[in-house]
Amino acid sequence: MSYEKVKSIKIDEAQGKVFINCASNNVRPLSYSREEYPYFSKILQEQGKEAVELALLKSYEEGNLQEGNNKFTRALKVLIYVFGEEYKKFNWRNHNSKWGSEEAKKEKELRESQEFKELLLKALNYKISKEKYIIFKHYIGEKIFGKRCLTCMKWSREREKATKFDFKEEAENNIFSQYKDSWGVEKV
Repeated sequence: MSYEKVKSIKIDEAQGKVFINCASNNVRPLSYSREEYPYFSKILQEQGKEAVELALLKSYEEGNLQEGNNKFTRALKVLIYVFGEEYKKFNWRNHNSKWGSEEAKKEKELRESQEFKELLLKALNYKISKEKYIIFKHYIGEKIFGKRCLTCMKWSREREKATKFDFKEEAENNIFSQYKDSWGVEKV
């Protein structure tokens, strides 16, 4: 399934338009372009900024938009790591109902409920703590710090080069399973 790899999102209230700088994940070479998205622009014009922000966050949550470092990716982390228990019943990744079944219809209704919108709004407005977490390990008597790459972890003696995570659980989830006993997480 394809999705859009997002670099930036601009909500221009004066013009009533939403611009997204993105590229399709399944086309090579990646060709980023900044374009207006009429679907989101229409929501902005008819329902306002809060509604379009909820629609954008829902697109991130559904996996249609991915990547970037913006308020929507941060809200998605908040949804998972702060409101995880509340989010469980709405998270489509946890459900295995067959498409078209009665159970699937109920799940769809639940994801379109006011309760889900309120949870998304709560995640959008949540203030993330300034605390950051990094991954470390001990190597020949000294502590070294991990920089997370797509397929590996690179190690450095310099703490500043380490990947900084917003949540302790997020850092723990980035420790490869075979190293759960020998790598650790600490607050910066």
